Amino acid sequence: MRKYRKLSVWAPVALALGLSGPALADQKGTLVVALDTLGGQTMDPILEGRAPHAHYQAPVYDALIGFNYEKGGLGPGVAERWERAADNMSWTFHLRKDVRWHNGDPLTAHDVKFSLERTMSKESIASRAKSLRKAVKSIEVIDDHTVRVHTKKVNMHFPAGLSRAVFQEGQLMPKKYIEKVGVDEFRKNPIGSGPWKFVKSVPGDYVEYEAVDYPHFRGTPNFKRLRILLVPEESTRVAMVRTGEVAIASISPDSIAEVKAAKLKLVSVPATMQAIYGFYGTYKDSEKDNPLRDVRVREALSLAINRQEIIDHVMNGQAKMPMPFATYSYAVDTDIKRWQEWGKKALRYDPKRAKALLAEAGYPNGFDMTFANTALPGTPFMTQIGVAVSDYWSKLGVNVKLKHYEWGAFRLLLRGEQKKLTGKVSMFRTAGRPVAIARYRSAFWSGSTLARLGNPKFCDDVCQAYDKIQDEVLTEPDDAKRYAATNKMLQIVADSWQAVPILEGMGFWAVNPKKVGAFAPIPGRHEFGDVFERMPRPDQKGW
Repeated sequence: MRKYRKLSVWAPVALALGLSGPALADQKGTLVVALDTLGGQTMDPILEGRAPHAHYQAPVYDALIGFNYEKGGLGPGVAERWERAADNMSWTFHLRKDVRWHNGDPLTAHDVKFSLERTMSKESIASRAKSLRKAVKSIEVIDDHTVRVHTKKVNMHFPAGLSRAVFQEGQLMPKKYIEKVGVDEFRKNPIGSGPWKFVKSVPGDYVEYEAVDYPHFRGTPNFKRLRILLVPEESTRVAMVRTGEVAIASISPDSIAEVKAAKLKLVSVPATMQAIYGFYGTYKDSEKDNPLRDVRVREALSLAINRQEIIDHVMNGQAKMPMPFATYSYAVDTDIKRWQEWGKKALRYDPKRAKALLAEAGYPNGFDMTFANTALPGTPFMTQIGVAVSDYWSKLGVNVKLKHYEWGAFRLLLRGEQKKLTGKVSMFRTAGRPVAIARYRSAFWSGSTLARLGNPKFCDDVCQAYDKIQDEVLTEPDDAKRYAATNKMLQIVADSWQAVPILEGMGFWAVNPKKVGAFAPIPGRHEFGDVFERMPRPDQKGW
């Protein structure tokens, strides 16, 4: 506790004095936010490929494409508009003319070209680096405010890969500044074009920022300074909000009752994640005798789960029934009503039918199964969900060997040592994405490192059907046809029972209303990097 309490001396959240509006002259005080994770705390966008950088890098850097703040999904960023060529092989982005770097230099198309090429470089470990290298043929600067990207193949969803609305990448970097001072100096003293200027980072402790003092298209901050603290212990974070040491803190459902009892404000962010279980390598010849290879067995395991009970007791009622894998109410090209109804019917609790399916498949007395359970940082409830699911399967007669993995160890298995997961079921979670193909491609495409439906060497009928429909989703320029193809893609995956949703969850924040005014999180995004600037102080008008 001592490590964090010292912050109360030098990091109070100051209150504004008698000011009524969010004018630039009103910028006073420090907004302090406590998080459970801060990733690598590197300010170079190409050196961070994990979600936490959407917390601490997004205040500093703008993205080419941003959010639709009202509905979620894609919206204008530095590019205020874009269009594709008649042959669907290039995309032209038209940039705002009033964006500048923190040193005063204008942001131009040359910076965009430089940033994309740097993100695609071999040095980059950004999660989009590999996919961009495969997708981009060349980048052409038309003029200072127009850039054109030529693709190797038709990809109707290409702009989504340049947006933090889909991936946490897309940050733009200053070409002239980096070339002038060098990469090492840039990493020590980075500049961006976002609403917050980088001040200081202490690894494992905090990151500090200063607000820009000029109008910014994402919204100019109402606070003068911002500090993001790393506070791993959730009880400590809640206590710091209660005492006013911080204004906002990330919490899990476990702390909701405590937050309400303390008369703090609870802010929920809808559709931030799905709890999922899935199967690895069941398509392989080595697993021909594995019960999990039979689609009836996989469906039976789903029917054995009482999802509403998990929502009520594990998530304290703060979750809802899901739609198919990685599908949310703000998804693009998705028949939302259809899939909401599908969720109610297909994901029902029906242990009688589950036992009948197991008997049909030849396992009336169950079978042995290994269940790899893990939880990402910030989602401790995932472990509890895994235990609950395991209990339901045990009641079905399945002898479940439940093995818990620390996330870092499990991630190594996902990315390189998948043989240890072959033939097993595992728990994982997926975050909100408005474009389904972004998640489906990484999980089900036969060429993916995370292939669940197939593999180039072992691509079965379902795998082949998926690959075919994926190509249509990516290449079909007609909106109506692409809409139909997207929903067919969802159906193929849903019918395979290879990646099965358990619930749709929310993100939660504890807020001290005496320190900060109202704010509106982005649907489907638990990261705060794109809304820090929009936090009014208590004396200011909320929005």
